[in-house]
Amino acid sequence: MKEGDRAIILKIKGTAQLRSYLLTLGLVKGAVFTKNYSPSYTKLINITINGKMLGLKRNDFQNIEYELF
Repeated sequence: MKEGDRAIILKIKGTAQLRSYLLTLGLVKGAVFTKNYSPSYTKLINITINGKMLGLKRNDFQNIEYELF
């Protein structure tokens, strides 16, 4: 996924604790998000979802199954 790409969330994998954490951030099945940037020197990925900017750990982001559109 490149900067500026939009995607829709298909599934969130991982532990129940991780899924509930992502749910509180607004990352739910069917939500649309945009990838803003991810500096190579950090392990963070910045996304925008529902008008909010979020910084997610790369490992947490990899548990999100999405489809670009």
